[in-house]
Amino acid sequence: MTHSIARHRGAVRFLLVALGLPQLLIGLQALADSRGWFEEFPFGRGWVAALPPYNQHLTVDVGALFVGLGVLMVAAGVSLDRRLVKTAVAVWLLYAVPHFAFHMTQLEPYGTADAVANALALGGQVVAPLLVLWLLRTRRQPAPAPGNGARMAGVPDGRGGLVARMGFRASRQQTGAVVDPVRIFAHHPLLMTGYGALEEATKRSHRVPERLKALAEMRAAMLAGCEWCLDFGSSVALQSGLSQEQLTELPSYRESERFDQLERLVLDYATGMSRTPVDVPDELFAALREHFDEAQMVELTNAVAIENYRARFNWAFGLGSQGFSDGGFCVRPEPAATTAA
Repeated sequence: MTHSIARHRGAVRFLLVALGLPQLLIGLQALADSRGWFEEFPFGRGWVAALPPYNQHLTVDVGALFVGLGVLMVAAGVSLDRRLVKTAVAVWLLYAVPHFAFHMTQLEPYGTADAVANALALGGQVVAPLLVLWLLRTRRQPAPAPGNGARMAGVPDGRGGLVARMGFRASRQQTGAVVDPVRIFAHHPLLMTGYGALEEATKRSHRVPERLKALAEMRAAMLAGCEWCLDFGSSVALQSGLSQEQLTELPSYRESERFDQLERLVLDYATGMSRTPVDVPDELFAALREHFDEAQMVELTNAVAIENYRARFNWAFGLGSQGFSDGGFCVRPEPAATTAA
């Protein structure tokens, strides 16, 4: 699974950068010319100078803090990591709310135009991060019921005990929704706990480039014919740095010029591991060992193996697309797998 934001990515990124970049530039100005910033900010209007006295130490400190806060917001906007975004917005609001409240009680020195501009600018600094949190809100989804594709109903919200609630919460934080496989696993809290630990360890392993693991996982999902895996995995793969063209040509990767030698080796490995029986020749394993050390081989092999586990688990329960790739490209199953299904 991934912590990256799946929905409203463009709007969230725009709001975060729109808040962070001006803050960064304001801070740099205060650091470079503390007296000039105090007397002229913004654009010669003298908003800060209207509330004297000037203190160079304080101005430099404020500038440095503004730079740090701006970098945090821009970094969150670029990465769109859900946890980083929430942390950045929380830190921003800790600054923006008291800042706004103070200035709303100190409007006397300003003319009407400047007072209104102050209120709008500082109010916007509170409203925009709240809008980000609203865009990140989770939508409670009903559990799948037999008859709409799933062969067995998952555990609905508010049911399943502490383990299920913790799993649902983690799923919402990471994907914006409770994914259908988690609802199915919630019927067996012990297995849900053990499997969740394996997924968490897999997610925190970064010895192998994410794009290579995403390639391997997509190939395994294609061969298994798991519709849910391909829907979710296509979104993750694009976030991992793969191009839509690469995903389009994944079925013919051996002939495609969009994959380099190492990527073809990884795809061959995922293909061999996903066959029944498994078919990984010694020559292929030796070729991979020229690029990966022991720990990396374990991580890559685990990525393919766990995707096979996911695919077969989800396929058996009839879990179909959950809409993660809506509006984007979604890899389709291997034709042979589709026929078998």
